[in-house]
Amino acid sequence: MVEPDIAVSPEEVAGRICEATYDDVVTVKNEGDGPLTLESATTTGEWTATVLLPVTLGAGEQLSIDVSGTGEGELTIVSDDPDEPIVVVPLTADVDTPPVATLTSPLDGSIFAEPTVDQVLTGTILDPDSGSVDITWRVDGAVLGTDTVAPGPVSTVWPAPASGDHTITIQAADSCSEVSDLIQVCQDGTTTSENLGISTWHYEGSAYWDGPNNYLVLTDAIDTQVGSAFDTTAAVTGDVVDIDFDFYIGDGTGADGISLTALDTTRIATYLGGSGCGIGYGGDATCTAGPALPGWSIEVDTYFNDGYDPTDADHVAFTFNGDADGPAAWAALPEQEGTGWHTMSVRVADPHVSVTIDGVTFIDQDLTGTFAFPAYVGFTAGTGGETNRHLIRALTVTDRACD
Repeated sequence: MVEPDIAVSPEEVAGRICEATYDDVVTVKNEGDGPLTLESATTTGEWTATVLLPVTLGAGEQLSIDVSGTGEGELTIVSDDPDEPIVVVPLTADVDTPPVATLTSPLDGSIFAEPTVDQVLTGTILDPDSGSVDITWRVDGAVLGTDTVAPGPVSTVWPAPASGDHTITIQAADSCSEVSDLIQVCQDGTTTSENLGISTWHYEGSAYWDGPNNYLVLTDAIDTQVGSAFDTTAAVTGDVVDIDFDFYIGDGTGADGISLTALDTTRIATYLGGSGCGIGYGGDATCTAGPALPGWSIEVDTYFNDGYDPTDADHVAFTFNGDADGPAAWAALPEQEGTGWHTMSVRVADPHVSVTIDGVTFIDQDLTGTFAFPAYVGFTAGTGGETNRHLIRALTVTDRACD
């Protein structure tokens, strides 16, 4: 006997909604050897079926029914199949729940004090709808790494962050949605004494690196010398920086002194300031022809320039823009010449300046002036009719850009 035989595929529609509705296709096929008449196709719930019925399918023919909807429902197909006149297809489509991405370490606002250390970034991914999620780690917008993971804890390594502020982002994407979480962190930076001897330092005048003795020579004990040396490999922030070093002044007849200078990189015209009372950094005074170096300087002055220096004793002075006879702060010092190596520590946190020599703080006050500029850290020194060797060693610069 010739009879139709209905076959419906798939037997169940199940999907996840990324937008307003879920769309799929149900195929009805006549697998019998007699004609099959489809009389109706109706849906329940928030579902619709698109098809023109009734229609008769010959042996082997098939028909597509477009279904669209959300939530739970049923597609009921009625035909003249003698064995299975009614076929019910369950319909299910839930709205996708976006994943949740959370950075757990480091904490937002963290400061990494130790330089050149790899940082471990950790996070948590939640997604009740998906067995796997695509994640992307970014630092300052650049991709650090990608992976496909199961929901749960995730981590990656950020190799040796560069000094300064950074934005860390984790992105998570399933088949429907993409989300992200971000934090801000900061990495302090340090330049150590090994950098004093490298070729990228900028030397002028009488300055040179004494490799066998591992120190910087600004002047030998020769008259009318001016020397400077600046680390031009990277700028620090002039308003928040810590600088530690050792200095030696001696072996001569007594002049003139040294300066630690933060040279404003936006206004550099020269790396070598005035001789005489300028000590290689200063100008703006009739006791030196200049020029004055822009930025700020801290001098250790061992020669009394009558009418220009605030005291006839050895002294330390802080100046802005190489103003050799107009210090913003100063203090008398014990004898610095021929008394061995001295340790100097400078702490700048705009507007506060602290200067300590051999464990004694001589300047510790707020100053009025411009600190906020990118700066090359360096040293200057000078001799005149009198002489001294001026030496520097054991430099450490900590760029506190994160403070």
